[in-house]
Amino acid sequence: MALALWTGLGAPAPARAHAELLASDPAANSTLPEGPERLILTFTEAIDPGTSRVRLLDARGSVVGGVGQPRLDESGTIATATLPALEPGVYTVDYQVTSAVDGHITSGIFAFLVDPTGTQPAPAVSSETDSLSATPESTAARWVGLAATLALAGIVLFWLVSGRPALATAGRDLAAPWTAIALAGLVATAGMVAYLALAARPLVDAGQARPGWFPLDPAGPFGSTQFANAMRLALLGAGAATLLGLAGRLRRQADAAWLVATLAATVVALAGTSAAGHAAAGGGMLFAALDLLHLLGVATWLGTLVGLLLLVVRARDACAAALRRHSRVAMAAAPVVVISGVANSPLVLGDTARGLVASEYGNLLLAKVLLFAAAIGIGAANYFLVRRDALRLALPLVGMELGAGALAVVAAAGLVTGQPAAGRAPVVTSSGMGATHLYATAGDSAVHAAVNLPAPGEQRYQVSVTDPGTGEYRTDVQRVFLVFQPPAAAELADERVQLEPSATPGLWGASGAYTAVVGEWRLEVVVRRRGELDETVSFPLEVNVPLPPQQVPPPDTGIGVPLPLAALWTILPAGWPAWIPAIGLLALAAALFRMPACAGVPVRVLRIGVVLLAVLAGVTVASRDLVAAANAPPAAAMATANPVEPTAESLASGRRLYQANCSSCHGPEGTGDGPTAAERQMRLRPLSELVPAATDGALAYRIAVGTTGTGMPPFGATLSENDRWDLVNYLRAEWGDAGATGSLRTDEP
Repeated sequence: MALALWTGLGAPAPARAHAELLASDPAANSTLPEGPERLILTFTEAIDPGTSRVRLLDARGSVVGGVGQPRLDESGTIATATLPALEPGVYTVDYQVTSAVDGHITSGIFAFLVDPTGTQPAPAVSSETDSLSATPESTAARWVGLAATLALAGIVLFWLVSGRPALATAGRDLAAPWTAIALAGLVATAGMVAYLALAARPLVDAGQARPGWFPLDPAGPFGSTQFANAMRLALLGAGAATLLGLAGRLRRQADAAWLVATLAATVVALAGTSAAGHAAAGGGMLFAALDLLHLLGVATWLGTLVGLLLLVVRARDACAAALRRHSRVAMAAAPVVVISGVANSPLVLGDTARGLVASEYGNLLLAKVLLFAAAIGIGAANYFLVRRDALRLALPLVGMELGAGALAVVAAAGLVTGQPAAGRAPVVTSSGMGATHLYATAGDSAVHAAVNLPAPGEQRYQVSVTDPGTGEYRTDVQRVFLVFQPPAAAELADERVQLEPSATPGLWGASGAYTAVVGEWRLEVVVRRRGELDETVSFPLEVNVPLPPQQVPPPDTGIGVPLPLAALWTILPAGWPAWIPAIGLLALAAALFRMPACAGVPVRVLRIGVVLLAVLAGVTVASRDLVAAANAPPAAAMATANPVEPTAESLASGRRLYQANCSSCHGPEGTGDGPTAAERQMRLRPLSELVPAATDGALAYRIAVGTTGTGMPPFGATLSENDRWDLVNYLRAEWGDAGATGSLRTDEP
């Protein structure tokens, strides 16, 4: 756990994997005064133009014709498609792209609005993205291929380094287990072929599969991309190892040179696997080489256990010597696995510890770390048992070590096929200011006035005049005027503006910078009809500076903290003293291991019990620290001042928002006794303790992104930034101290 925390906190600049949409023009949920001439999509990885498509759908879901074939720039990450002339309305971009680097197929949608009036609401279509390649079937196939390749390399390595020398010491002359080697190579090849077939299914279903280089080319649907060529290399290596294994069985020899050739073919298979993975996608061939080193370390450590178990069946008398040699090799390989994993993990984790805690990918990585840690612990116990010639006790632990390693490889297969934490798109929050619509009756007419954004600067104003009885636009309107009356303190003169008629009778509009200052303006609408007196109506118009959109971390998709573990958080003290119980238990365990067995004293049981308690205490503290690090607000967020004044309107809005979104957990009085908290058995600290310790910026950040691992959801996508600042004002007025300078504690559920 501490290793995983260090991995997250020591992350360099985030790199992404999978071809995720990074930006678009038009932007998602944007409003344009006229239809764009082209569509520009920027992805995080180079995409394959032959297996990628972009469609444009209208408001009815029909495909818009005339969209050009996407063209890629030199990097392969920017796709540009020409668009036909678009009528006003909502349009949805539907895309499916294949990463040229790791072969993952990603689909997604987003919408934009063409509105010449600038007064229509933003599109209600939610931006979505989905990884079509990450299915349970493809993950299982990837695991079979990876596990079999590691076992293949491990058997050959074990026989070269440990098996043959141990057999020579025992005076035995046995051929290498060529049948097992050939079978492992065959299973590895079959797993890779099955993975490619399952991963390419979306391309086949869409009729976008590319022709292969040769008949029955498993990587053919992916064309000649880096991913396809890397998988061809992996298949070539696994197939060659299979043939060498079959040839070795026919020759029935233990020739070291033949084993070296088989090992070389297996290394080629592993190199192809690394070149087709997230490490190569995020960091290029240098990090692919680190991933290859990682896989070779796993094969040297855990993969060789398969060879050891084969030796147990064939020559048990040579196992003790072989296990001694293997233990030394494994103790050297384990640090290689750890160091190379630490070097590559930041590429796919993204933003510090949050990527570990708040994403399924990070949870899988934590599971892999814990399983490898368990395997290291079992391996260390084996090392000491072998030194004491306790082979009878060591062999069952070898099986446990191999089981933990196999589960870790399962997690690794999920990491390879799943979306990395670094590739999750952040949530873009809105400012909460949109078009303002004003309705009233002026004389015998119904007037609807709309302002696209009530803020200083150039704006679009629209007025419709209808019959109150029928709702039809009036056709006898000759002129429509707007009179802008500034706030009294502004010392500005009123301004009268004549609107221009649109193509639709009864609809009038104008654009201009008529609200120069912030404050409460009056907007007067004057309607002049044929043969009638002017009809006038006045509206209040609150003019504000809109807060800019803000990016917040993606939603929490992690599994959360199990309730028993979260309950233990409240028992341990805060800060570094929390580690004292774990350290004390480890010291007690060391003393028990030095204590000789005594009749009537269950020393072995005590040893195991104390070690388990020490591990539990360490995991409890480490998980609490990890969650706290994941939830720590960035320095920039903590330093952000509240731009919204705590007016009576802001406090009233904040109170309504608290009652609607927060009181179910925190309770109406902020004491943590809400019905949802009671139902989930959550123990929440009173807001009177939490709020004074946090800055306004820390509170707003926590509202936006939630508290990962503890059940508090993010409100960044449901509450505008203005709403969140209103809520902060209410929290501060009810339970806070305006002079707070700390960050919100998040080490309790």
